[in-house]
Amino acid sequence: AEALALLAAAGIATIATRRVASESELRAACRDLGFPVALKTAAGHAHKSDVGGVVLGLADESAVLAAYKEISGRLGPAVTVQAMAARGVELALGVVNDPDFGPVVMAASGGVLIELLDDRVFELAPVDLGRAAAMIRHLKISRLLDGYRGAPAADRAALADMITRLSRLALELRDEIAAIDLNPVIATAAGATAVDALITFKEKKD
Repeated sequence: AEALALLAAAGIATIATRRVASESELRAACRDLGFPVALKTAAGHAHKSDVGGVVLGLADESAVLAAYKEISGRLGPAVTVQAMAARGVELALGVVNDPDFGPVVMAASGGVLIELLDDRVFELAPVDLGRAAAMIRHLKISRLLDGYRGAPAADRAALADMITRLSRLALELRDEIAAIDLNPVIATAAGATAVDALITFKEKKD
């Protein structure tokens, strides 16, 4: 939740998210967000779905509370509750702060495909809109963005803009941040939205 808030402050579109640690906080968050929602463990697992820490499409309060009881009993009370993202093409964006070259920006197939497909493109920051668009074109899943089996074409310009904003944020915070991971980013005809994010900070030297 904190990572998504930082990205939002940098002008990167993010899904509406609340972090909660009790049933009362969960009810309040759902009232703010509306239904349906997704519930995710905030216990720090890199792959939340692998530990049964993600439940999607919860349509009402009773379903949310039942899912929270199950997740919190196994993984602890801290969770994030999010508005459900629209269906679209899943991508991943990221930054690694190389000690020699500085921030290196990545675009890749997202969701579970990031580890299944060898589909990644890298550029040194800062990345302008032209280079960001080229990164997207070179991905294997690029054709999906143009619409597939009747699906509407995704907004490539919004996705390129997200890459440029991420690269500028990485440069601005290069002394503090070691890595940034946005996965998935959902690309639709209406734009691009970061649904989950992780920011790793550099270890402070004594």
